[in-house]
Amino acid sequence: MAPRPFVSGLTSAFLVVMLLVVAVAVASWLRVQQLQNDVQALTEEYVNKVDRVHRMRSLVRERMLRASLVISAEDPALQDRYQREFRDLAERFLEAREGAELLAQTPRDAALLAELRELAATGAPILSELVDVALAGGRNEALAILYADAMPVQEDVLDQMEAILAAFEQDNEEAVTAMAQRHEQAQKVTLVATGLIMIMITLMWLRVRRRIWRDHAALRKELEERQRIEVRLRETQSGLEAAVARRTAALQETTERLEEAQRIAGAGYWDWDIRGQRMNWSSHVFELFGLDAQTDGAGFEAYMRAVHPDDRTRVRRATNEALDRENFYRVDHRVVRGDGGVRHVRVEGEIDRAPDGRPVQVLGMVRDITRDKDSEERLWHQAHHDSLTGLPNRSLLQEHIQQALRRAQRAGTGVALMVCDLDGFKPINDRLGHDVGDVVLVTVAHRLLEGMRGSDIVARVGGDEFVLLLENVRDPDAVAGIGLKLIERFEEPVEVNRESLRVGLSLGGALFPQDGGDVATLLQRADRAMYAAKADGGSQVVLYQDLAGMDRPVSDQARRRRGALGCGLDESP
Repeated sequence: MAPRPFVSGLTSAFLVVMLLVVAVAVASWLRVQQLQNDVQALTEEYVNKVDRVHRMRSLVRERMLRASLVISAEDPALQDRYQREFRDLAERFLEAREGAELLAQTPRDAALLAELRELAATGAPILSELVDVALAGGRNEALAILYADAMPVQEDVLDQMEAILAAFEQDNEEAVTAMAQRHEQAQKVTLVATGLIMIMITLMWLRVRRRIWRDHAALRKELEERQRIEVRLRETQSGLEAAVARRTAALQETTERLEEAQRIAGAGYWDWDIRGQRMNWSSHVFELFGLDAQTDGAGFEAYMRAVHPDDRTRVRRATNEALDRENFYRVDHRVVRGDGGVRHVRVEGEIDRAPDGRPVQVLGMVRDITRDKDSEERLWHQAHHDSLTGLPNRSLLQEHIQQALRRAQRAGTGVALMVCDLDGFKPINDRLGHDVGDVVLVTVAHRLLEGMRGSDIVARVGGDEFVLLLENVRDPDAVAGIGLKLIERFEEPVEVNRESLRVGLSLGGALFPQDGGDVATLLQRADRAMYAAKADGGSQVVLYQDLAGMDRPVSDQARRRRGALGCGLDESP
């Protein structure tokens, strides 16, 4: 009976061992199946996440490409087409990003995707703005936004996607490592549980081991396949990048043509980051200022050094006032180039302000207006000077007299006006023609200028009528003396075509403030005195204050001196 309990016990033990083996085997099989399912799910999840991130990256590049094509396209139909594609890519990007966010498993992945959302939210308005600006015809401004704002944000978005890919890959490696660790732990438990039945457990373990290696081989094969897919994706990405590079080169060529057009038009663009204290100039701004872009840096102080010294205070004041309260900045001034040449430029800028009103950035353009200034000066000179003699005309003379009277009032000094009329000019003009008459008038203008001080003004106000403006003169005798000297200069004949022609000079003078306090009164009274000199024989000087009365003949007091045309000199005793 003894063997029976042993056998029974052995049987029981065997049954127990068999049950243990079966339990361990079943548990191991279930564990292997679970591990296989986990590996498959993990692989599918990793591939899905990587695929979505690559899709987002391709969409970002395509969207930037469409924005660039909107700027560079000349055909409005093409612009509309690229704009529609641009909008469609934005919606596809949002779908891909939302799918990736749903697959985020760790707080780090969620944080990286949230940061990507913020970067995309920062870049989307910039891209939309430059597309709208380009569609509105502001290609230069759109290019400035593209290079200054959109491209840096795109680089940040792409870098963030690389960080997300690295995080997904790290998560996958950690999950695989953790899964392998759990598998090793299951193996140890199996070895401890089957220690008494080494052979059977070993066989079972070998079976399990073979199954595991098959699963690992399948996993490695799957991973290799995924790696081959990744290589193909990278090749596709390289092709897309090459296409973008080609289109970027075309855009660069267009930009260079635009810069050439700006150079021909004498214009350049600039931007000023006020908070970052950074200023950027286009190449033509350097060229316009006579600076070297390689050695001379862009900046506000460099700009101020190029400004003409006489204009710096005005330019700095205009800049500060615009930054304080304006949204648009414009100032005309001169710049001194490195070679010493002086150019006139017009600087315009649009000021971007923060919500609190502080200026943060200025985008602007500088244009060479030297030709415009020269044209304005020529037009002004033509409008205010006599075309024959180059002397100031009646309009400019009025301004000179008004300014002289204001200076005299402030300083308490005197001003004299002398109206001159030529004696004997009409017969010359009638007999020899207007060409000879013009030569005589030019000679008269030169003699008047040579006989006056440098500060005095000589103007031609009529056919043979001139007006002299003398400042800092109060003495009537001094005024008469100047007139007599001029009369003596006209005793010398004028040589025209080898013919000696004689003209005389009759002068009438009026002094401020004795003879009048305004321009009209002084001119009127000087003119009366001149007519008195003409009526008394000509070639003499008559001052208004010497006239005894305008309603009777000129007295001997009014006759200062006779000139050369048939009257002789003064017959004083």
